[in-house]
Amino acid sequence: MTFSVEVTNLYGTPSASNRGLAWYVCEGDLTSSACKSTYDEKGLFSIGSLPGSTTTNFTSTDAWIPGANAEGTYTVVFAFDQNDQNPSDDELMFKINITKFYADAMVNSQHDPLENIDNLALYNGNSVLNTGTDYTFNARGQATICGTCSFEGTFGWQLWDTGDTMMLREAYRNISTLDAWGGMSPFNINLPAFSFNQEGEYILKWGVFSSTGNPYGDLNSANNLASTLLVLDDSIDLLVVDVYPSHNAQASTFYYGTDRVKADIFNQGNMTVDNITAAFEVYDGQFQMEVQESCDIPLLHPGVSVTCTFNLTTTGANRLLRVQLPTIYQAGEDVRMADNLFSFNADVETGAINPYVQSNAQNNVYESSDDVELVGRFSSIASQPLNYTWREGFYIWGYGQMLNETGETFGLGNHNISLEVRDPFGNTEYSYVEFDVLNSINLSVDPYWTGYAVTEQEANFEHEIALPYLGSNYGIGEGKSPLMMVSIDIVPAIGDDVVLREMYLDMNLSQLLPPNIDQSTVDLRYLPTLDSTLWTYIDGVDTYSIDEAGTASLSLTKEGVILIVGVLPETNVTVDNLNWTRISGGQIDLNWTAVGDITNPYVGGWNIYKLQGPSGTTFFPDPLAGISEFIWEELTRESLVTTMALNDESWLDPEPLPTGICASYSIIPIDREGNPNYEMAEIARVDGIAGLVCGDAIPPTTSILQFNHEWSFTNDTDCFDYKKDWSLCYVVNLTWTWPDHEAQGELTWNMYRLEYAPNNVDLKFINPIATGLSGTPGEQGTFNQSGMQIDGVQPYRTYYYVLAPIDSVGNEQMIADYPSDNVERVSIQDDWWTYNQHLVPPEPEPPEPPLGIPWLQKLNDATQVPEFQFAGFALLGIFVLNAILLPLILKKRKRLKRIIAARKRNSSKAYDDEFDDFFE
Repeated sequence: MTFSVEVTNLYGTPSASNRGLAWYVCEGDLTSSACKSTYDEKGLFSIGSLPGSTTTNFTSTDAWIPGANAEGTYTVVFAFDQNDQNPSDDELMFKINITKFYADAMVNSQHDPLENIDNLALYNGNSVLNTGTDYTFNARGQATICGTCSFEGTFGWQLWDTGDTMMLREAYRNISTLDAWGGMSPFNINLPAFSFNQEGEYILKWGVFSSTGNPYGDLNSANNLASTLLVLDDSIDLLVVDVYPSHNAQASTFYYGTDRVKADIFNQGNMTVDNITAAFEVYDGQFQMEVQESCDIPLLHPGVSVTCTFNLTTTGANRLLRVQLPTIYQAGEDVRMADNLFSFNADVETGAINPYVQSNAQNNVYESSDDVELVGRFSSIASQPLNYTWREGFYIWGYGQMLNETGETFGLGNHNISLEVRDPFGNTEYSYVEFDVLNSINLSVDPYWTGYAVTEQEANFEHEIALPYLGSNYGIGEGKSPLMMVSIDIVPAIGDDVVLREMYLDMNLSQLLPPNIDQSTVDLRYLPTLDSTLWTYIDGVDTYSIDEAGTASLSLTKEGVILIVGVLPETNVTVDNLNWTRISGGQIDLNWTAVGDITNPYVGGWNIYKLQGPSGTTFFPDPLAGISEFIWEELTRESLVTTMALNDESWLDPEPLPTGICASYSIIPIDREGNPNYEMAEIARVDGIAGLVCGDAIPPTTSILQFNHEWSFTNDTDCFDYKKDWSLCYVVNLTWTWPDHEAQGELTWNMYRLEYAPNNVDLKFINPIATGLSGTPGEQGTFNQSGMQIDGVQPYRTYYYVLAPIDSVGNEQMIADYPSDNVERVSIQDDWWTYNQHLVPPEPEPPEPPLGIPWLQKLNDATQVPEFQFAGFALLGIFVLNAILLPLILKKRKRLKRIIAARKRNSSKAYDDEFDDFFE
């Protein structure tokens, strides 16, 4: 515990610097001199010299630490070590109480114990109570009670006169439920009910009047009580503040009708008054009552005003209007009766109706699902009550101030409704309203969007959500790309045409777009159709907005496609393990594995690029060494050969590489518009480094060694029984020696069989009888073929067997010539009789020739041969023709000779005549 002291130098000169100030602590209630001489603890203040006429605070650097068993009252003395000219103020003594069992209940002296009492009048800022009424006060404060202590306080109030000389009434209650935990806790306790029967001003003392506890009660009684001024007054004073027209409080003319007069009534007394009846009366010039109305006020608290409304059911000039309040109430009399009556003269007229119709739709357009709510409004001075009639043409829709029907009840189309309004005097006025009822279509597609469309005819809608078409360039710009297309098409339910008024959509972009899209970059465009790329901005009468929650709200006047655009994240997808393989004919086969975000819908696939030329041609650089977008744009500008789907993992180059021509391949992922991402490019490497890939289109020329054959007739009964044909029982056995493989790889062989001697024959049009034959160089290879096989060997046939080499990339030698080391000729003869000579019958004895002449026998045999018969008939025909035609030919020859001779004679004479004429 530290001590602080305030020291004042009352003189105008500085104090001596050697004067000391000390504090003394003594157990018990002692005098200052006894404490200073028998103190328990002592400490010093360092004050030095104080300037004249100044006050300074000092805190001792010596702290007092009471003992662990300290308990009870202690005396503390502050004293100078030297007295000055006035020793009476050189010491300060006070007492403190130290305990382990502290208990103190302190009331809040600033608290108003009447704070929870409502509806009280105020007098000079103090609440006014009424006599004979029970009130409940509350006490607020704080209690500090140790955790092991028990405490019971007597809380209550005492009513004293203002001179604080006589207690008039008191009430108490014991409270033992204050929080006891060693710290300070607030309390709010209701005191016993208060009531007093005499008006006046009093002092209310409230708080803790006594306490008990274990081991102590309240150890600081100085903060247990507070006092509050109480005013008790029962005066009643009601006032008619003002009477005025309900249509305008500043107007002087009143109008006929319901609720036309208003009167403000105020309780300026100190008591609550109930069952008040305000009377309203109207008198003509002869003081004849024309109107008598009343207004019942169940309860009116002090300081509260109410407004009464009265009907005015008469007309005329200079009418006397009166509003009057009673002067005697159940609680007593009004102390100022003069202000209970308010009267004046005014003119009462009939007001114009001026009707108009208020609708609940903007621009007077309703949807078929809307409620059409039409309300008849009128001038504030119109005479009431009014009668209303709603018509459309001759059809009456209803009566009353409000007409409420659904748009479906009215039907689609334009409607013109008239409102007829008639006042009590028979005055009739009209108003008109025109509105359209349109069809409403629910466009909501959960969870993607909610919305509706408004059409002039019944209609339905169709929708489609699609990614931008692969390969279509939309030209968005600003670093943005198309993300998604939403097509909404309004379809007429009947007929071919539908007129769309408006379409409203709230699109949930987080559902329409993948989560990796930064929605702060999202924007909207308009497309006429899904397959179009000619977008336009959504502006003018069409509007949209996108909030921070990712909801795009659109208002459109045309159907079509909403194109969602935004910044695409980098396509984190590339190819791995890009391998290439030589294929026959100079083709190259590429194989790869797709890695990365291959499920990204905005990856459009793979672009494959190819640079080709002779050795030394430019090739694609290694992407691992860094990407220069400018260089890659130049290299890929005219080298695109194909685009593959994202799930493709191989590609066979359809254009073979001719001999001496090589190529460099690169595979680059593209977005849906076909834009390549050069950062993810990969190339086909040669021995692990960037370079040119060369094809192999040259077939091998290797020759087989010692190509030989044997054929035989099996004479096998089982073979014959197979189809009862001995011609199937032949076998050809081919043998050869395998040559060495090529340096580029191992050779395989296909075997072909021809039935004619090949002369520069292209084998590609012939199916091989055996494929993929191979063996160890130097070892013997064999091949057997029998007649029992399909298209097997048969006698009286000559076969040419060809072995065509195939290199390691699949190039096959397809040209065959005979003779050649790779072609073996096999001629099979009928060998059945070799094994069946015993079946040959003996030759019969020749018959005796005619006339014993052998050549006649031969001639006779020859006439039985068809060829001889044909030759004989032909020779006979020639003799007959010669006999007939030869004389005719000779006769014609003689005639021809005579004609030729005659022509020659005539020709000579003509020439002679021509020469004669020439020389004459």
